[in-house]
Amino acid sequence: MNTRFSFVWWVTVAMLALGSLWPEPRTGLLRSMLGELVTLLPLTVFVALMAGWLASSTIANRLRNTLDSRPWHAIFFAALIGTVTPVCGIASVPLVAALLRQGIPIAAAMAFWLSSPITDPGMLILTAGILGWPFAIGKLLAALLLGLVAGVVAQILSYWKPQSRWVREGALQQSATSSCDLSAQSRFVAEAKATFGLVVRWLAFALTLEALVRVHLGDVGYSILTAANSVWAVPVAVAIGGPLYIEGYAALPLLRGLIDMGLTLGAAMAFLISGAAISLYSAIAVWSLVRPAIFGLYLTLGIVGALVAGWVTDMAMT
Repeated sequence: MNTRFSFVWWVTVAMLALGSLWPEPRTGLLRSMLGELVTLLPLTVFVALMAGWLASSTIANRLRNTLDSRPWHAIFFAALIGTVTPVCGIASVPLVAALLRQGIPIAAAMAFWLSSPITDPGMLILTAGILGWPFAIGKLLAALLLGLVAGVVAQILSYWKPQSRWVREGALQQSATSSCDLSAQSRFVAEAKATFGLVVRWLAFALTLEALVRVHLGDVGYSILTAANSVWAVPVAVAIGGPLYIEGYAALPLLRGLIDMGLTLGAAMAFLISGAAISLYSAIAVWSLVRPAIFGLYLTLGIVGALVAGWVTDMAMT
């Protein structure tokens, strides 16, 4: 067990203990976190197997060569694929980690992991049914544009700072598992185990943190959302949407009710985008991969993108 692994688990245990005892004893916090972790276990296993396959096959090398020679095409297709594929934040980041260890440009990774959690075909249809087609199409376009802008910014910055200085050493060091002196089966097993450990430890951390936020800020956050005037509604929605993340399918009926109580459509858009693109799940997973400066860029792009999408929605739909 390495130091980083131990530290993350110890912090998670400490938060669980503190949250279960303060400000009053409660037994549901641990049960809630473990229940969510078990529910997400099939997805975690799928992600680990997919990462192992990427490490043991030749597709990553071919993809890397294609993307290296056409970086701007790579950004467009990464944003487009992220927009239309049903991959949530906690699943997309480990897959991106496996590709980064194979040398995929980080600009394409940035485009993918900011656009991917926001929408997918199923989410598009459900959003249209609950909030209307104009809102659903606007969300789809916001996801695509956010991915494109993120990729372009990352690509421009990569001309001044090499990719090796963007990613944490721990994430890149795992590339040894896919070195040529290992068999395909060994590479598959090593990468799958490394990815499974990465997802489980950071997912447990994120679920615990999310549960604490819900306990202490849930009702207050929703009351602030509906009470904010039109000037502050979008920024408040962004500030609440990420930490108070609700899974996208569950958030739609809730937002429908909040809109009936006076929440603006722009605030609803900002809430959904910030809650998906920079949710605790995604943000903590991204933090485990990249250095603080790049993590700050990721957060900044997500926050600004959610703000702009919210304001544009209010202007277009009022």
